[in-house]
Amino acid sequence: MMKRILLVVVCITVSAIAFGQATANQPTPYTLCDDLGEPYDGFTVFNLQLKDAEVLGAQDPSNFSVTYYETQVDADTGTFAIPSPYLNVANPQTIYVRVDNNSNGDFDTTTMTLRVVPNPTPVSPDPIALCDSENTGSAEFDLTVRDLQILNGENWLLGYYENLADAITQTNVIVTPTNYNNISNPQNIFIRVTNDAIPEGCFEIVQLELQVVDTPILGQPNNLYINEGDGDGMALFNLTVNDAVVAGPLANSEVFYFETEADAALFFNQIEDPASFNNLSNPQIIYVGLQNLETGCYSSGQSFTIATDETAPLTDSDNDGLPDVIEDVNNNGDLADDDTDGDAIPNFMDEDDDGDGTRTADEDYNNNGSPTDDDTNSNGIPDYLDEGVTLDVPNFLAKTIAVYPNPAKNTVNIQWDVTTSVEKVAVFGLDGKLLGTQVISEGSTHTVVNLSEAAKGIYFIEISTQKGALTKKIIKN
Repeated sequence: MMKRILLVVVCITVSAIAFGQATANQPTPYTLCDDLGEPYDGFTVFNLQLKDAEVLGAQDPSNFSVTYYETQVDADTGTFAIPSPYLNVANPQTIYVRVDNNSNGDFDTTTMTLRVVPNPTPVSPDPIALCDSENTGSAEFDLTVRDLQILNGENWLLGYYENLADAITQTNVIVTPTNYNNISNPQNIFIRVTNDAIPEGCFEIVQLELQVVDTPILGQPNNLYINEGDGDGMALFNLTVNDAVVAGPLANSEVFYFETEADAALFFNQIEDPASFNNLSNPQIIYVGLQNLETGCYSSGQSFTIATDETAPLTDSDNDGLPDVIEDVNNNGDLADDDTDGDAIPNFMDEDDDGDGTRTADEDYNNNGSPTDDDTNSNGIPDYLDEGVTLDVPNFLAKTIAVYPNPAKNTVNIQWDVTTSVEKVAVFGLDGKLLGTQVISEGSTHTVVNLSEAAKGIYFIEISTQKGALTKKIIKN
């Protein structure tokens, strides 16, 4: 008797599930990205069957069926069911869902909202190119500077990634896009543009190219001197004679000249007519900038000195026609480290700066009072600093005058032959300071320089003759 009762209960339970009332559960809105039109038109294709499980809930899909309709009347009568995939006809659109019990004909209906949200339509951005002042190939980028161009008036979420896979999966996002250091040059950054109105998010990906561009390297400009002979300390200078040496091998470039270092660094207030510039002081430092016209990159950091004659003459230690201030070739304020011909005699003590056998004063080939603008081979180097330009005049003084011993302890002997007339001997320190002068009697062929009170170090002895001056470096131990 107990077994029979149990059998009846089981049958009743099965019958209740298979033949009971159908229930249409309310599904969440079905939202998709717009992918059928550009720009956004609000229409796309929906796979309605993806919502079947949500509508059925716990009901067995083998006993219940789900169909979709455009009107409530169609859903109630079970006629004109819409196919799936389905192209919506409005946005948003309400459609009607019917659940049928396949065994007893019972049914229930509900509604579902179809919604199409815009798919982002980003613009591919222009590259970001930064000038690298250190020329290392690395720079710090603000990746967000192209945001407005990418969004093009839209308002979506942007994420920045180093590779495409990360952008698709939204992993390893660049956390600080406003100060990003590139890892290669050039480098592509992948930007995911997302409409996050739905959990899955509608998105597109664009690439942003990063470029690090070298800044131009400036050549050291030449100092300029004009001897007008009027003694007013003012002259008209053509600064552009330094264009070639400053630009060097950079062909598509422009050289700019400034009166202050700050203006040169800021690329501001350049001298308007550098080919015809009246100096404001004597001497005066001119600062230089160079721009690569292809990349727009600009750099500064070099300067040169311009000078002219004035009532109180500028010091010319070697009497070569160029004041000492001009012979600071690298313009670092230290006369002792400028030695163009490598003969261990600084230019301000050397009457032949390039060692070509021609006195510096004689290399003013255009006879305008200064050799600084004479460049006969047009290589950007004035002839008096260019050993490749020479008149092949032998340095007779070096052959006829002997200076010994070297190194010396307390005294230095100077001896010359009878064909050379020495007029005076001067001793200078390495800093150019005059330590003493001896006037030589006519007809003498020998003198002694006393260095007993001088400290150990390097000194220069200038021997002035009727044929010019000879400078010798002496080391005192």
